[in-house]
Amino acid sequence: MATKSDIHLLWQEQAREEQQMTLSDIRTKAEHLNTTTRRWNVVGAVTLILVVIAEVRQVWINDELLERVGDALTIAALLYIAYRFHRHHRPAPPAALGTTNSAEFYRAELVRQRDLAGDSWGYLLPFVPGVTLSLRGGALQERPASQVIAIAVFGVALFLGVAWLNAYTARKRQRDIDALDAS
Repeated sequence: MATKSDIHLLWQEQAREEQQMTLSDIRTKAEHLNTTTRRWNVVGAVTLILVVIAEVRQVWINDELLERVGDALTIAALLYIAYRFHRHHRPAPPAALGTTNSAEFYRAELVRQRDLAGDSWGYLLPFVPGVTLSLRGGALQERPASQVIAIAVFGVALFLGVAWLNAYTARKRQRDIDALDAS
């Protein structure tokens, strides 16, 4: 009868099957990453524009000063995040395509995406003052306590959900980097 250590030894001595990522696989994954990134960039830009329009409208029509200041701070946060995203997280220029091989370029894009997703709180926290003032200034007035609590819980859940999704994306990108490095 085989002992536990015998089984462990057999497991350790078995031949390893190294799975190499082929150049074709790298190109396919890079194209998929590029397509997904572009799609989310378009969704983000459209969302940004719609939210800025809605917030400008709120600033224009609201009488409550605190709510108007909150909306203005939210607009400032949106513009800051758009600038930061554009400035620090844009893809490598096409000139880099000629100076690096496919695997290096794909890895650099994965690292860039991982770092972007890993900085979730840096993109969420600028919204806290504006949203808080907007809610405190007018949106929560004349509402029952249950609605105020529901709105607050929804807001916190939304922020935590976005942070969790970004952390998940960062872990996924890190797994992709590790798989690429192993090949």
